[in-house]
Amino acid sequence: MHGNKKERAPKQAPQPAETVKQQENAAVPESKPQDVSAPKTLPEREEAPSVNDGTEDNGAAGAAESAKDTAAEGAAVKSVASKADTAAEGEKHEENEKPEKSEQEGKAENAEKAQESGTGGSPSPAAESRAPSKPSEPSEPSEPPSKLSEPSNLLEPSAREKLRAAVGRLGWKKWAAIAAVFAVLLGAGLFLAFGTTHVIERSDRDAKENIYMVVKPGTTASEISDHLMRLGVIDSRLRFWWLMKLQGDAQKFKTGTYAFAPHMDEQAVLDKLVSGDTTVVRFTIPEGFGIKEIAKRLADEGLVDEQEFLAEAKDFAPYDYMKKRPNERYAAEGYLFPDTYEIHSEVTPEAIMKMMAEDFDTRLTPALRQQAAAKNLSIHDLITLASLVEKEARYDEDRPIIAQVFFKRLQMGMPLQSDTTLQYLMAGPKEDVSIEDTKIDSPYNTYQHAGLPPGPIASPGMKSILAVLNPASTDYLYFVADRQGHNHYSQTYDEHLAIVEQVR
Repeated sequence: MHGNKKERAPKQAPQPAETVKQQENAAVPESKPQDVSAPKTLPEREEAPSVNDGTEDNGAAGAAESAKDTAAEGAAVKSVASKADTAAEGEKHEENEKPEKSEQEGKAENAEKAQESGTGGSPSPAAESRAPSKPSEPSEPSEPPSKLSEPSNLLEPSAREKLRAAVGRLGWKKWAAIAAVFAVLLGAGLFLAFGTTHVIERSDRDAKENIYMVVKPGTTASEISDHLMRLGVIDSRLRFWWLMKLQGDAQKFKTGTYAFAPHMDEQAVLDKLVSGDTTVVRFTIPEGFGIKEIAKRLADEGLVDEQEFLAEAKDFAPYDYMKKRPNERYAAEGYLFPDTYEIHSEVTPEAIMKMMAEDFDTRLTPALRQQAAAKNLSIHDLITLASLVEKEARYDEDRPIIAQVFFKRLQMGMPLQSDTTLQYLMAGPKEDVSIEDTKIDSPYNTYQHAGLPPGPIASPGMKSILAVLNPASTDYLYFVADRQGHNHYSQTYDEHLAIVEQVR
């Protein structure tokens, strides 16, 4: 700024070069270059003279009254002061908090200076030194004034200014991206804390049926929260967990078996656990359920761990006729009688299987065992054949007829060709088996292997057991079920194929 103003031509009338040169020579040696890097508003800084208040004009006017022969020199001084005024205006813009002198103070000061100088025509050297001069090139002072150290309280505003400038440089797109990321993180946090997470589907059950959960000694609050969530009792394990912690109930749970309903209020569940409102366990196993289906049902109701139950069932054989045969999957398969049970003691996989196996052994009366022996059927063979009948027949009238078909094929050495044995090998039920399914390599595949499979494929009810002990008297060799589950029978294979075309 100063350099640009120096290059301008003065607005006043041209003055003698000798006079201008004399004024410049008098000002330059004794003035110091202005410190353009000086901070704003420094209370400790030495008071700089105001250069735009007309001080030099008043001094020049006083000199003109005492010595008219130096009027030209006074005009030159006024020209120089005018230039200085212009330069000082820019400096004053930077140092806007510098205290200004009033016009009267400036006049009084100039009068005193004029008297002390004792010269009527030219200003004193001291006055010239205070008048801002214009050096040819602005330069930095060799040593900054000792009184210009910045106060510590000025650093904080400077940091805020930098932060404000950095924030201002961010465009709206960046702000939008930041806001979007923040919204996603906030939503995820709220969802984890209060949202609904995965709930198991309890298949083949009425939603109003009880869900049981066993609290054992040493069970932690986190384990209880996870278990309730898996069973579908609560919708948010984190919300329940925090409720426990906030109320201080995490260590107040009573052991025992509890009955819950799906999607209960978390506070109601917590109150039940703290009060020890236990219940008698009641569950029902339908006829035709295999070991896998029983394990899933009990696990869905919160009574057992599914994998633990399956592992226990592999070798569970409290009775001799349950002894595991070669290639048999589960020793307990077929002998856990389908019924409704109540448990008044501790609930474990072994306790449940023992109770169900005892029920089966009681229902298989001595009379029924003798009747099986009369037909040359071991208990194992009786239950294996009854399990096939149970899975093939949907209606009671079909059971004795299907049992007769199986007996006739066994007598002839003909494969039983029961689709139910293929379904037993599959991960899930399949409405119609395919030709490819009949090629599955397994001892349970009754299309590939004649005779009975290695063991039962489900838990038969008493009607199917009695149907095997009392089969119908027919000549049927084939049967096929329609879409409603009713079976249609035939004596020859050609008749069977014609019926298949009609009902399927």
